[in-house]
Amino acid sequence: MTQQLVAVLVAVMVFVVPAMARDGDAGRGRELAKRWCATCHVIDVRGTGIAVDSAPPFPSMAGRTPDALRGAMNRPHVQMPQFDLGRREVDDLIAYIRNVVGKR
Repeated sequence: MTQQLVAVLVAVMVFVVPAMARDGDAGRGRELAKRWCATCHVIDVRGTGIAVDSAPPFPSMAGRTPDALRGAMNRPHVQMPQFDLGRREVDDLIAYIRNVVGKR
């Protein structure tokens, strides 16, 4: 019984806790998007932001996986300014793009 309990606790710590820590806050993500992203991207379904040809609109990115979005934000782009976003900020932006912008 004790070994089973330890195994369950280890599984929770390995799989559940990291997933919970990566959940972003869509409200904070929207504020970040308005401040940093709207100068080049359309950041919502209403068309808020400036549409630069090389910057995909957020609604078109809503179907991407969190890992794909994270990779795109962390990968240097010639057209995209280098922002020093922390992990929480990236997760917040991902939550905004996937959960708020993706809902129509």
